[in-house]
Amino acid sequence: MIEPTLPYLERSPRDTPGDPAPLVILLHGRGAEAKTIFSIQGLLDSRFCVIAITAPYPSSIGGFEWFHSNPRAGDEEIDDAERFDDAEKILTNDITLHIKRLNAEKSPLFLWGFSQGAAMSLIIGLRGEIKVKGIVPMSGFLPSPIRRWKNWNTNVHVLLAHGSRDEVLSPETSRNTQRFLESIGIAAEYQEYNGPHKMSLTSIAYINNWIKQLSGLETE
Repeated sequence: MIEPTLPYLERSPRDTPGDPAPLVILLHGRGAEAKTIFSIQGLLDSRFCVIAITAPYPSSIGGFEWFHSNPRAGDEEIDDAERFDDAEKILTNDITLHIKRLNAEKSPLFLWGFSQGAAMSLIIGLRGEIKVKGIVPMSGFLPSPIRRWKNWNTNVHVLLAHGSRDEVLSPETSRNTQRFLESIGIAAEYQEYNGPHKMSLTSIAYINNWIKQLSGLETE
Protein backbone atom coordinates (compact mmCIF):
# COMPACT_ATOMS: atom_id res chain seq x y z
CA MET A 1 0.00 0.00 0.00
CA ILE A 2 1.22 3.50 -0.85
CA GLU A 3 2.02 5.52 2.27
CA PRO A 4 1.08 9.19 2.77
CA THR A 5 3.93 11.57 1.92
CA LEU A 6 3.52 14.09 4.75
CA PRO A 7 4.62 13.26 8.33
CA TYR A 8 1.72 12.66 10.70
CA LEU A 9 0.75 11.63 14.21
CA GLU A 10 -2.19 9.35 14.91
CA ARG A 11 -4.40 8.35 17.81
CA SER A 12 -6.56 5.29 17.28
CA PRO A 13 -10.14 5.32 18.56
CA ARG A 14 -11.31 3.29 21.50
CA ASP A 15 -13.06 0.18 20.23
CA THR A 16 -16.81 0.65 20.39
CA PRO A 17 -19.63 -1.28 18.74
CA GLY A 18 -21.84 0.45 16.22
CA ASP A 19 -21.11 3.03 13.56
CA PRO A 20 -17.58 3.72 12.24
CA ALA A 21 -15.47 6.08 14.34
CA PRO A 22 -15.31 9.71 13.22
CA LEU A 23 -12.02 10.55 11.52
CA VAL A 24 -10.72 13.96 12.61
CA ILE A 25 -7.88 15.48 10.57
CA LEU A 26 -5.98 18.27 12.36
CA LEU A 27 -4.11 20.87 10.27
CA HIS A 28 -1.70 23.19 12.07
CA GLY A 29 -0.93 26.85 11.44
CA ARG A 30 2.15 28.57 10.02
CA GLY A 31 5.42 27.94 11.85
CA ALA A 32 4.20 24.76 13.53
CA GLU A 33 4.03 21.01 12.85
CA ALA A 34 1.81 18.03 13.50
CA LYS A 35 2.80 17.65 17.16
CA THR A 36 1.79 21.26 17.85
CA ILE A 37 -1.89 20.73 17.11
CA PHE A 38 -1.85 17.02 18.05
CA SER A 39 -1.37 18.16 21.65
CA ILE A 40 -5.17 18.68 21.89
CA GLN A 41 -5.97 15.02 21.15
CA GLY A 42 -6.29 14.19 24.83
CA LEU A 43 -9.17 16.66 25.06
CA LEU A 44 -11.13 14.98 22.28
CA ASP A 45 -13.63 12.14 22.57
CA SER A 46 -11.84 8.80 22.84
CA ARG A 47 -14.08 7.40 20.10
CA PHE A 48 -12.52 9.71 17.48
CA CYS A 49 -9.67 8.59 15.26
CA VAL A 50 -7.38 11.62 15.27
CA ILE A 51 -4.63 12.38 12.74
CA ALA A 52 -2.46 15.51 12.71
CA ILE A 53 -0.53 16.20 9.50
CA THR A 54 2.63 18.30 9.08
CA ALA A 55 2.59 20.85 6.23
CA PRO A 56 4.94 20.30 3.28
CA TYR A 57 7.00 23.51 3.27
CA PRO A 58 9.62 24.75 5.77
CA SER A 59 8.66 28.15 7.14
CA SER A 60 10.97 31.16 7.47
CA ILE A 61 9.77 31.55 11.07
CA GLY A 62 10.54 27.93 11.94
CA GLY A 63 8.40 24.85 11.68
CA PHE A 64 6.35 24.32 8.54
CA GLU A 65 3.67 26.04 6.50
CA TRP A 66 1.04 25.08 3.94
CA PHE A 67 1.90 27.98 1.62
CA HIS A 68 4.04 31.10 1.62
CA SER A 69 1.97 33.92 3.06
CA ASN A 70 1.56 37.25 1.31
CA PRO A 71 1.62 40.03 3.94
CA ARG A 72 0.47 42.59 1.37
CA ALA A 73 -2.82 40.72 0.95
CA GLY A 74 -3.93 41.48 4.52
CA ASP A 75 -6.66 39.29 5.97
CA GLU A 76 -7.10 37.36 2.74
CA GLU A 77 -3.41 36.34 2.89
CA ILE A 78 -3.68 34.46 -0.41
CA ASP A 79 -4.34 36.33 -3.63
CA ASP A 80 -2.87 33.81 -6.06
CA ALA A 81 -4.31 30.33 -6.54
CA GLU A 82 -0.83 28.96 -7.24
CA ARG A 83 0.11 29.66 -3.63
CA PHE A 84 -1.95 26.74 -2.41
CA ASP A 85 -2.38 24.61 -5.54
CA ASP A 86 0.46 22.18 -4.78
CA ALA A 87 -0.41 21.97 -1.08
CA GLU A 88 -4.01 21.16 -1.99
CA LYS A 89 -2.94 18.33 -4.29
CA ILE A 90 -0.53 16.86 -1.73
CA LEU A 91 -3.01 17.10 1.14
CA THR A 92 -5.91 15.71 -0.89
CA ASN A 93 -3.78 12.73 -1.89
CA ASP A 94 -2.58 12.10 1.66
CA ILE A 95 -6.05 12.31 3.22
CA THR A 96 -7.32 9.87 0.56
CA LEU A 97 -4.48 7.47 1.45
CA HIS A 98 -5.26 7.76 5.17
CA ILE A 99 -8.90 6.91 4.51
CA LYS A 100 -7.89 3.83 2.52
CA ARG A 101 -5.21 2.83 5.03
CA LEU A 102 -7.72 2.93 7.88
CA ASN A 103 -10.62 1.43 5.90
CA ALA A 104 -12.46 4.59 6.90
CA GLU A 105 -14.54 5.06 3.77
CA LYS A 106 -17.73 4.96 5.86
CA SER A 107 -16.40 7.10 8.70
CA PRO A 108 -17.61 10.70 8.99
CA LEU A 109 -14.64 12.90 8.09
CA PHE A 110 -13.93 16.20 9.81
CA LEU A 111 -11.25 18.70 8.81
CA TRP A 112 -10.16 20.90 11.71
CA GLY A 113 -7.58 23.55 10.88
CA PHE A 114 -5.99 26.43 12.76
CA SER A 115 -4.95 29.68 10.97
CA GLN A 116 -3.25 28.53 7.73
CA GLY A 117 -4.64 25.08 8.48
CA ALA A 118 -8.11 26.63 8.62
CA ALA A 119 -7.61 27.93 5.09
CA MET A 120 -6.57 24.46 3.94
CA SER A 121 -9.59 22.86 5.61
CA LEU A 122 -11.85 25.21 3.63
CA ILE A 123 -10.00 24.52 0.38
CA ILE A 124 -10.24 20.73 0.74
CA GLY A 125 -13.74 20.71 2.20
CA LEU A 126 -15.31 23.08 -0.32
CA ARG A 127 -13.56 21.52 -3.32
CA GLY A 128 -15.51 18.32 -2.75
CA GLU A 129 -13.06 15.76 -4.14
CA ILE A 130 -13.13 14.09 -0.73
CA LYS A 131 -16.43 13.47 1.04
CA VAL A 132 -16.29 15.63 4.17
CA LYS A 133 -18.90 15.67 6.93
CA GLY A 134 -17.71 18.83 8.66
CA ILE A 135 -15.17 21.63 8.40
CA VAL A 136 -13.82 23.48 11.44
CA PRO A 137 -11.82 26.56 10.37
CA MET A 138 -10.39 28.03 13.59
CA SER A 139 -8.84 31.51 13.75
CA GLY A 140 -8.43 31.44 10.00
CA PHE A 141 -9.61 33.00 6.77
CA LEU A 142 -11.18 32.16 3.44
CA PRO A 143 -8.58 32.16 0.62
CA SER A 144 -9.83 34.71 -1.88
CA PRO A 145 -9.53 32.42 -4.97
CA ILE A 146 -12.28 30.20 -3.49
CA ARG A 147 -14.73 33.02 -4.11
CA ARG A 148 -14.00 32.75 -7.84
CA TRP A 149 -14.62 29.03 -8.13
CA LYS A 150 -17.59 28.10 -10.29
CA ASN A 151 -18.72 25.26 -8.03
CA TRP A 152 -18.46 24.47 -4.33
CA ASN A 153 -19.30 21.46 -2.22
CA THR A 154 -22.32 22.73 -0.29
CA ASN A 155 -23.23 19.38 1.26
CA VAL A 156 -21.07 19.99 4.31
CA HIS A 157 -21.39 21.35 7.84
CA VAL A 158 -19.14 24.23 8.91
CA LEU A 159 -18.28 25.53 12.36
CA LEU A 160 -16.15 28.69 12.37
CA ALA A 161 -14.36 29.49 15.63
CA HIS A 162 -12.34 32.62 16.39
CA GLY A 163 -10.82 34.32 19.41
CA SER A 164 -12.32 37.72 20.24
CA ARG A 165 -8.85 39.14 20.99
CA ASP A 166 -7.03 37.61 18.03
CA GLU A 167 -4.01 39.82 17.34
CA VAL A 168 -3.06 38.08 14.07
CA LEU A 169 -6.37 37.76 12.22
CA SER A 170 -9.39 39.82 13.18
CA PRO A 171 -12.55 37.86 14.11
CA GLU A 172 -14.15 39.76 11.24
CA THR A 173 -12.28 37.45 8.84
CA SER A 174 -14.31 34.49 10.11
CA ARG A 175 -17.51 36.53 10.07
CA ASN A 176 -16.79 37.40 6.43
CA THR A 177 -16.25 33.71 5.73
CA GLN A 178 -19.58 32.90 7.35
CA ARG A 179 -21.37 35.46 5.17
CA PHE A 180 -19.78 34.03 2.02
CA LEU A 181 -20.65 30.45 2.94
CA GLU A 182 -24.25 31.44 3.60
CA SER A 183 -24.36 33.17 0.21
CA ILE A 184 -23.56 29.85 -1.53
CA GLY A 185 -26.08 27.87 0.52
CA ILE A 186 -24.04 26.60 3.48
CA ALA A 187 -25.51 27.31 6.90
CA ALA A 188 -22.24 27.94 8.73
CA GLU A 189 -22.17 28.33 12.50
CA TYR A 190 -19.90 30.95 14.09
CA GLN A 191 -18.52 30.55 17.60
CA GLU A 192 -16.46 33.35 19.13
CA TYR A 193 -14.47 32.64 22.27
CA ASN A 194 -12.61 34.95 24.62
CA GLY A 195 -8.95 34.68 23.70
CA PRO A 196 -6.04 35.63 21.41
CA HIS A 197 -4.70 33.78 18.34
CA LYS A 198 -4.67 30.45 20.17
CA MET A 199 -6.99 27.56 20.83
CA SER A 200 -8.91 27.75 24.08
CA LEU A 201 -10.21 24.95 26.27
CA THR A 202 -13.71 26.35 25.86
CA SER A 203 -13.54 26.32 22.07
CA ILE A 204 -12.02 22.82 21.95
CA ALA A 205 -14.81 21.48 24.16
CA TYR A 206 -17.45 23.17 21.99
CA ILE A 207 -15.99 21.73 18.78
CA ASN A 208 -15.60 18.29 20.37
CA ASN A 209 -19.33 18.25 21.19
CA TRP A 210 -20.23 19.55 17.72
CA ILE A 211 -18.37 16.66 16.10
CA LYS A 212 -20.02 14.15 18.46
CA GLN A 213 -23.48 15.47 17.62
CA LEU A 214 -22.93 15.36 13.86
CA SER A 215 -21.51 11.84 14.18
CA GLY A 216 -24.50 10.64 16.19
CA LEU A 217 -22.38 9.72 19.22
CA GLU A 218 -24.03 9.60 22.59
CA THR A 219 -22.53 11.60 25.44
CA GLU A 220 -20.18 9.47 27.48
